[in-house]
Amino acid sequence: MSEDEIKKIDKNMLLWFYRLILKIPGAKFLETSASGIFWFIIMPILLTVEFFLSMLLLVFFPPPINIVLISMIPVAVLLVFARIDLERLINLWNSTVGESNQKWDIEKTMQEYIALILKKEKKTSASGK
Repeated sequence: MSEDEIKKIDKNMLLWFYRLILKIPGAKFLETSASGIFWFIIMPILLTVEFFLSMLLLVFFPPPINIVLISMIPVAVLLVFARIDLERLINLWNSTVGESNQKWDIEKTMQEYIALILKKEKKTSASGK
């Protein structure tokens, strides 16, 4: 294996910062097919609750403490998003490295496509008569 060859990413060989991000719990369900439910139903509700929680923290705590408490919420969300993005990037990279050995048969694909178009034209001309 030469140095120019693209390798798959091993999570154990990443820098300590990225390994630390990958240890953040609770983000696995965002990578599945149920992530649409999270982003379109649960996330707007969480953003609304976060807004009111921030207002509550601003009112009930003195100024130096409330800024720290309010800034913890976006930092936690940023860390979860960073973990999701890093996980998706690693999965995308590893999936594309394995596909480099595939051969594309364009001639065969074009012949199949032309055959489908001709078949569709025959159906439309037969139903139009």
